Amino acid sequence: MRVEKVDWHDEASLIDAVHDADAIMCMHAPFNKAVIQSMQRCKVITRFGTGLDNIDRKAAEAAGIPVVGIHDYCTEEVANHTLAMLLAWNRKIVEYHQFVNQKRWNEREQTTGIWGCGPVTRLSGQTLGLLGFGCIGRAVAQRAVSFGMTVLAYRSPPDPSFAKQLGVGLPGLEALLGQSDYVSLHMPLTDETRHFINAETINLMRPGAVLINTSRGGLVDENALVEALGAGRLGAALLDVYEHAPLPVDHPLRTLTNVIFTPHVGFYSEGAIQELRRLTTKAVLRHLS
Repeated sequence: MRVEKVDWHDEASLIDAVHDADAIMCMHAPFNKAVIQSMQRCKVITRFGTGLDNIDRKAAEAAGIPVVGIHDYCTEEVANHTLAMLLAWNRKIVEYHQFVNQKRWNEREQTTGIWGCGPVTRLSGQTLGLLGFGCIGRAVAQRAVSFGMTVLAYRSPPDPSFAKQLGVGLPGLEALLGQSDYVSLHMPLTDETRHFINAETINLMRPGAVLINTSRGGLVDENALVEALGAGRLGAALLDVYEHAPLPVDHPLRTLTNVIFTPHVGFYSEGAIQELRRLTTKAVLRHLS
């Protein structure tokens, strides 16, 4: 078997690079209908990752080409990253880091907390709502419960057995959004879930709630998010993923002080990358044999 790394810069060059391939391993390349229909020998398309939103699965199905995403390789990493962002906001780690670098110290004010950051709320007893309750959502739930948080989850269909084990509530969507201090997204990006968080669903959220997205940027209508953050309707957004990556330098989200950014690294550890390579290769060999 020969493995080739190919370079491409547009649809035509991608078609030219892959049309004779027996199998595909891709990350962000857009495998649209035209690209898929050009491949006459391909027996499987695998993605170095979980989400499949850059692959036209209907076109692949019509061509008889199975599409495989790699699940579970970074469950631990994304769950830890989600809680790290939540804790960074709750404990005001970013602001305190900046204060120490500015040679400030903890002069506490009665109404605005330490150095005007606002009071720090105790995490135990606060509610985390999970939109999506698959492998990563369940891993986040396990960690949040250990911090004493109340955890709610929304998934269609629901997963009552695992929820019962952890003591996770399974209310309807409107109830979850209205009761949660933090709302964390762990859903795949599909036509049905695109802009799942929008002006309407934001208005259902508890005033001052914090949105966390370590899943897919397209789940959030960023225009509605900017408006809600600027108006104080939401308390904060903790974001690892964006509709367009990298986040444009002039994006209005960058002007807001109640946002924590990371550059789509929630999946990353050296162990996760090694596991991803192993599982992707295994999937290709399984289909070719």
